[in-house]
Amino acid sequence: MTNGKYPKLLSAYKIGDVEIKNRIMTSGHQTTLVKEHLPTEDFTAYHTERAKGGVGLIVMEAHGVHKTGLNTPFAIDASHPKIIDLHKKTAEKVHRYGGKLFAQLIHHGREAYVSEGSNDVVAPSAVPTERFHIIPRELEEEEIEEIIDGFVVSALNLKKAGLDGAEFVGSHTYLFEQFWSSAVNKRTDKWGGSFENRMRFTTEVIKRVREAVGADFVLGMRMSLNSKDDIGTSGKESLKIIGYLHELGMLDYWSLVIGSSASYKGSTYIVPPASESAAQLFSEVSKVRGIIGKTPLIITSRIYKPEIAEKLIDYEYADVVGMTRALIADPYLPSKILQDNEKQIIPCIACNQGCIGRYQEHLPIRCTVNPVTGREKYFTDLPKADSRKYYLVVGGGPSGMMAAITLAKLGHDVTISEKSDELGGQLNIIRGAINRGQVESWQTYLTNELKRLNVKIKKGKRFNMEEIESKRFDGVIVATGSKPLIPKMFSQTNIPLYTSWNVLKGETIVEDNVLVLDWKGDWPGVEAAEFLASKGKEVEIVSQSYGIAEALQQYKRNKFLEQMDKLGVKQTPNFKLVEVKKDNVVLEHLFSGRTEGRKPGAIVITLGQDSSDSLNEYRLLKERFKKVFRIGDAKSPRTLDEAVSEGFNIGLKLSKASEEEMMYG
Repeated sequence: MTNGKYPKLLSAYKIGDVEIKNRIMTSGHQTTLVKEHLPTEDFTAYHTERAKGGVGLIVMEAHGVHKTGLNTPFAIDASHPKIIDLHKKTAEKVHRYGGKLFAQLIHHGREAYVSEGSNDVVAPSAVPTERFHIIPRELEEEEIEEIIDGFVVSALNLKKAGLDGAEFVGSHTYLFEQFWSSAVNKRTDKWGGSFENRMRFTTEVIKRVREAVGADFVLGMRMSLNSKDDIGTSGKESLKIIGYLHELGMLDYWSLVIGSSASYKGSTYIVPPASESAAQLFSEVSKVRGIIGKTPLIITSRIYKPEIAEKLIDYEYADVVGMTRALIADPYLPSKILQDNEKQIIPCIACNQGCIGRYQEHLPIRCTVNPVTGREKYFTDLPKADSRKYYLVVGGGPSGMMAAITLAKLGHDVTISEKSDELGGQLNIIRGAINRGQVESWQTYLTNELKRLNVKIKKGKRFNMEEIESKRFDGVIVATGSKPLIPKMFSQTNIPLYTSWNVLKGETIVEDNVLVLDWKGDWPGVEAAEFLASKGKEVEIVSQSYGIAEALQQYKRNKFLEQMDKLGVKQTPNFKLVEVKKDNVVLEHLFSGRTEGRKPGAIVITLGQDSSDSLNEYRLLKERFKKVFRIGDAKSPRTLDEAVSEGFNIGLKLSKASEEEMMYG
C-alpha cells in the first residue's frame, strides 16, 4: 500500500525471496530484555508492538554465536537450542501483523563490557583496546573454527525458529572487522597477513552458513562505510571489502552504518547525536551502489523523519531505511504515516538516554519520550477508566503534560494550570541550545496531543484555590518544576551573574570572558558553554565532577568534548566553588584542596536546581485537599526521564483509584 506523500517509503520491496510490505525497518539494537542469555516475554512484546505498528522489517539485536562472544550478561546466545522455541513465538506474532523478521549474528571479539565471571575476551591478536581498556586473548586456530561452527549452528536455529533471515554484523570493528584490520590482526598464519588471509574468517562464515541454511533464507552483511577512526576500516578499505565479499554471490543485501566501537571518537557514530545528519554520514554511499548494483541496500543512522527516509530512497541512497530510534520512540510511526496522522507521531529527540544509555548500564530499554517502550507487555492497549474523573495539573512542563495526556487518554477530564504564557517548562530552555530542534518537535507533539484530547489549558496566571474547591477536582497534581539554584554566596559579588537558562533563552551576554560553573556535568553547563563559545566568547567551564559532561550518555559526551575543543573552551574538571568575592571567585580542587582564583567578566551558574517554590505550593494545596501529588522536579530535581515517567505513572495510578478514594469524601 502506498500514499501520495511517501510513495516509495510505503511501497513493498523484495530482499532475496522475502517481500516486505514497506521500506521502513528497525535495525538491530540491544534491548537488555534478556535473562540468562535468552530473550524474555518482554522482548517478544517489544518487537510485536513494532510489528503491530506497521513496520516492514524487524532486524533483532546482535545475537552471540559462541561463549566467548557474549559481550554482556544480557547478550542473546543464538547457539543455545532453547532459542528456537522462544523465537518461534516472536516470529509468529511478527508475521501475524505482516512484518518480516531477521536477527543479527555477531561475535564482538575484543569489544566487550567485561563483568565479574565473564572476562574471557578474545580477538585475532592480543592488541589492547582503546575504548574498553582490555587486553584480549589471541584466538587459537581451533577456536576460530569453533566460532565459525557457532555461526552455522546459530543461523540454523534462527531458520528453525521461523525467522526470515539473518544479518552478519561486520560493522563497528567487531570480530569480522578485527580480522580485516591490519591494526588489530597481527597474525602470521592463514587468518592474517595478506588481504585474502584477513578476509578468510568472513568468507568461511558466509560460505558455510549459506551451505547450511540454503538459498531460501535471507543473508545480509552489515558494514561500517567508514569507522571514523584509525583502527577500523576507512571508506576506501570498506569499498574494497564490499567488492570482495559481493563477488561471493551469497549475500542477499547490504546494510550500511558508520562508526567503530574500538575508539571513543568512532563509537560516537554507533548511535549518532543530533549534531549529525544522514546526508553527512552517507555522502559516499553512491560508490557502494557502483559495486553492488541492484543488490538491496539498507542504511541506518539519523533517519528520524519520514521525509528524510523518502528522500534517501528517492535519491537511490537506499532501498530500505532503518528508522530505529524513531521506532523506539513510536512503534506506530508507519501506521500513523499511512493514515496521514503525522501530528500524532511521538518524535525521537536523539537524547540517547533510555535506549543506548540504559544498555550501557545493563538496564532494560526505555525511551525518554515514550514511557511504554520496553514495557509493552504491561502497558499496551490500556483500558479506559470505569468512571470519568476530574483532575487538575498545576504546571505545564513535560511532567505535567505527560500526566494530563495519560489521564485524558484513559477517559478523564483534565485541566492544566500554567502560570507562564507558554507550555513546556524546561523544554523551552533545552530547545534554545545548539542542535536541539527535535526537542521543539516533541514539545509541539505534546501540545498537539493536549488539544486533540480536549485537555483544558489555562495559561498566564497562578492557580486559584477557590476555583479548585468549586470545581471539586478528584485530584491535584503538582508539576511546577524547578528553577536554577543560586547560592547565597553570590549576593555580594559585583561580577555579572547569569544562569544557563539566561544563556539558552538567548538573553544578551555582553561580557566576552565567561566562567561557566558546573556542578553535575549535565546538559545545562555543557550546552551553555558550547553556545557561548559558538558566539565568539572566551569560555572556561569548571566542573565539580570527574570529567566535563560526565553525566551525559557517552556518545553525546564525545561530541560535546570534540566541539568544545574546536571552539577553544577551557575545560577544568575536579574543582568546586568555595568562595565568591566582589570581583573574583575561589575554586578548590576536589581531592588535593588546592585553591585557584578566577576573575571573569561574567559568571554562568549551573549549580543544580531549586524546587522550593514547588514545595511551598504543594504544602499549600495539601493543607486544603486530600489527594495532592508531586511529580517531576516539583518532587525532586532530576532528569527528563524521571519527569516523563512520573507523569505517566501518576496518570495510571489515579485512573485506577476507586470511587471511595474521591478527593472530597
